[in-house]
Amino acid sequence: MPGIDECLLEAMTLPGARGAAVVDWTSGLALGTAGDAPGGDHETTAAEAAELARLAAEHHAFAPADGSDRSDQETPVEDLIISNRDSYHLLRFVSTTFDSSVFLHLWLARADGNLALARIRLAELAGRLVLG
Repeated sequence: MPGIDECLLEAMTLPGARGAAVVDWTSGLALGTAGDAPGGDHETTAAEAAELARLAAEHHAFAPADGSDRSDQETPVEDLIISNRDSYHLLRFVSTTFDSSVFLHLWLARADGNLALARIRLAELAGRLVLG
């Protein structure tokens, strides 16, 4: 089971990966980073991505259609995909035994990356990530 550093190094092996981070969405702090950051600042990127993650995680509009509410251990959202002209940002929520306020953020070049593969691999990494 990989820790934060191993998880980020593995995420950076994905085709088109520009940067990766593990972020606490309640505080907006990066718990670990690898590669580059959009705008050159991992902390600013973490804080801005945390705002999006918090919005999706805390609002019922994004809950499953079957009406099931989120438990204290899981957010109703698995991941968020933000696309722009040259890249994708994939935010994958990590389920933990404590407060589940962590997500993986992968910055992926649109020309070289494979969004479907990145989404699958990030889900696998999130499932294996050991925090603590």
